[in-house]
Amino acid sequence: RIFLHVTFEIKKANEPAFFKAFAPLLLASIREAGCIKYQMTKEKDAPADSCTYVLLEEWTTEEALTAHEQTAHFKEYVPQMAANAKISVLKYKPFNVAAIAAKL
Repeated sequence: RIFLHVTFEIKKANEPAFFKAFAPLLLASIREAGCIKYQMTKEKDAPADSCTYVLLEEWTTEEALTAHEQTAHFKEYVPQMAANAKISVLKYKPFNVAAIAAKL
């Protein structure tokens, strides 16, 4: 499995345009075979002029994620989202804490 933590810093004035692009991306992405999770969260105590959102993604394999990034909907909507938000992406893989703890 592969996990993404995608942060979007969005000015309030840009939210409508951002979500106009994000909504169809979400609907298409959750239908992809390798998508396990595609969940948006919102900053709880955002300032009045901007907000930070975090998209939590989970994919079955790195190949499924790569295929997602090559889809027509990804190529169409992500640039539109990027025009309205500062985006940063962190990629994670599973980590077995129990195996480490067992060695202690």
